[in-house]
Amino acid sequence: MKLYLNTSNQTFDFADIDLPHIHHSEKSVFIFDFDDEKSLTDILNQLADKLSEQVLENSYVMIAKDANPTDPAETIAGIVPFNIFYTRRLHSWLLDDISLHVQIYFQPIVDFTQNGKIFAYEALCRIKDPSGELLNGEESFKLASQLKCSEELDIACQQSALVGKANLIAPGTPIFINVLPQTIMKKRWLTLMMEALSKYGIEQREIVIEIVESEKVSPELLSECCDEIRAHGLRIALDDMGSGFNGLRTLAAVRADYIKIDRAIVHEAQGSRVRTVLLEAIISMAQRLGCTVVAEGLERVEDINFCLDLGLAYAQGYYFAKPESKPTQSVAALPKQDEAHRSHIPDEFRIGEFVMRGLTIEVNTSIEKAREIFRDNPDTEIAVVLDNLRPIGLLKRGKVFTQRSSSLGAYCDALPKLITSRTPSSLLARGLYLERGDAEPWIMVGDDGVYIGILQPLEIMAQLISRKMSTGSLHPLSQLTTGPTLRQSLDVSIRNNPNTVLVYIDLDHFKAYNDRYGFIRGDAMIRLLSEIVRQEFLGATGTLVGHIGGDDFVLILDHINTKLEDKLLDVIYHFQDLASHLYDTSDLERGFFTTEDGSEHPVASISIAIVNGSQGVLSNSVAAAERAAYLKKIGKSNIGSIIVVEDVTPRLVVPEHEVHSDWQARALEALQSLLKYRRSEDSHCMDGCFTDYPFFEVVFELNSNGMQRYPNWINPNMYGKIKAGGAGVDRSLQAYYNEAHKALKPYISNIYLSTATEDFCLTVSLPILNQVGGLESILVADISIAAMAMLSSNIVATDKKS
Repeated sequence: MKLYLNTSNQTFDFADIDLPHIHHSEKSVFIFDFDDEKSLTDILNQLADKLSEQVLENSYVMIAKDANPTDPAETIAGIVPFNIFYTRRLHSWLLDDISLHVQIYFQPIVDFTQNGKIFAYEALCRIKDPSGELLNGEESFKLASQLKCSEELDIACQQSALVGKANLIAPGTPIFINVLPQTIMKKRWLTLMMEALSKYGIEQREIVIEIVESEKVSPELLSECCDEIRAHGLRIALDDMGSGFNGLRTLAAVRADYIKIDRAIVHEAQGSRVRTVLLEAIISMAQRLGCTVVAEGLERVEDINFCLDLGLAYAQGYYFAKPESKPTQSVAALPKQDEAHRSHIPDEFRIGEFVMRGLTIEVNTSIEKAREIFRDNPDTEIAVVLDNLRPIGLLKRGKVFTQRSSSLGAYCDALPKLITSRTPSSLLARGLYLERGDAEPWIMVGDDGVYIGILQPLEIMAQLISRKMSTGSLHPLSQLTTGPTLRQSLDVSIRNNPNTVLVYIDLDHFKAYNDRYGFIRGDAMIRLLSEIVRQEFLGATGTLVGHIGGDDFVLILDHINTKLEDKLLDVIYHFQDLASHLYDTSDLERGFFTTEDGSEHPVASISIAIVNGSQGVLSNSVAAAERAAYLKKIGKSNIGSIIVVEDVTPRLVVPEHEVHSDWQARALEALQSLLKYRRSEDSHCMDGCFTDYPFFEVVFELNSNGMQRYPNWINPNMYGKIKAGGAGVDRSLQAYYNEAHKALKPYISNIYLSTATEDFCLTVSLPILNQVGGLESILVADISIAAMAMLSSNIVATDKKS
């Protein structure tokens, strides 16, 4: 018997194949002799083993009794692609009842929004061959394709999955069932599916038809089939979005309920801004179309944190659980201990910006003490009751003073919505929609349940809406409203509210400061002023803080505030105090700095103009700006900081003294308090300190020679921005080591631009002395400009100068 092999590739050599053959080179035909089925199988095995996949893909075989077949019809009928011929002989068992070989494994899909709870299962096909070897889905369907029985295998897998759903998965839990596009397009398929659902008593809504990538199909044709499927109550998922045939055109046409993104897409996006943007575009389009995104194949902690940062709701992968023949009821918990290594995803919306510490009271506080706390905080209506740092209830002012009980707990209301700092904006928006009638504040806790602060839902909603409606409406340096959005807010307020008060704030001699100190320090000064203004007016009702541009800021108040001038004086005091870290010591001692032309300019002064409408109704923002310019001109004719209030004769408000906060002392005291914590190689051993002292961004310790002892201890809010590690790094050349080492006294740096966080901060270092007064080690911490403004908000020391 003869085996004919024909291939279009003549470049390979049979020298390393121990097979006698005849070669007709002009016809690219090789002829092999065999005596029985065993010898034929040996020849096929050697060819499959030695020849490349590309050669075999383009090869054909035929069996004949002699070397010169004469019947053309018989010859043509006998020609078969090599791979099909080989698969039929090697896996002939697949040509029997294919359902006898099918086994279904189930892998859970978890819900990030429910702390990793199992949401659904995906049914995965496996085939067991006669030897007991288990073939995965890809291998199984590759064989089926070569045997021309893909549709039969596809339907057999689906039927087995439905049996598993009925017997092993509780009602209410969805199951994702893979289906090939070519199977869906067969008219009998939907009938078989609906008959099976009825037979096994399965609700249609619990079935998600997952369309798997197999070959390119017209999106429009696929959409028609999916519409019919959806009309019967089933849901649709698109598999492998972004990596195969299922592209954006298919997504737009099919309007799937779910799309699944392959692990390779998520994993490769880390560290690549281009891939991240592409992935964000897919997610954004899916959300606009009402699709829910599922990340597949997650195995690494970094991938899971990346998906959490992207705001994805569902995921599956080996990290959580491997596929099992019996659906698992438990999965691995979401990662908690190595978040410092996760990739940071830039997000224009940072929920931490809107968190206020709020008033807190320990649960064992006496009623009289609680009343005293409220008396000391007359503007506060609600306090959060804590038990061992964890929130347990809300305490309202009205109840404390009107009801009578011996227990503080009897006064408490239930906690409102709890969220974490990792909650994505998409889930915040969903919560706001579902609870839009509830004005209670939301409580933010850490992953360990420890209290962080409160948020006002209406403020979050306003920020979400404004950021969705106007891309680029926030100034990149100050993150305050700017551009057309700010101008529109000005005009609307002026037009609709005759009581509108506008406050214009700008830095004095700012151009000269830029010339003297450079643009980076100039940006730091703008950022410092913006944070002080933000801190002073944070949460103030009816007040919008805007950044016109450069060194000009504006406040829009919808009412006349009798305490406005006092608050603006506080802005001046805070700025004069903190801006000292932006000047050289010699300039501070003289009280002025000089530029190259010899001109002298005072340090740290700002001019403020209040336009209150007393000199006529404001017509628009342009008219208001002109009146403000007139007032500021008057102010700048004076030396030093000043407030000019609109009146018949403009009124001047001049700071009468210098005010210094104790923020430096409190920062150093906090650093000293860290000595009570156990410090070790564990990068999370100091996590508790950031709950007590959230203004620290990173803390590390140096030995007496300037070598870093342990890894960086990172504030959880800074994970992904500041690198983990650092142990063993020589920092002996840094000023925070040299100054503390030389004087054995605390050191506070000037403000600088951090290369790690790309934000402005300063460094505080504290020498730790041994019992004989020698240097044992040095604790070092970074504090951002925003934290400086927060620490200095409570002024405790005042120095008056004549």
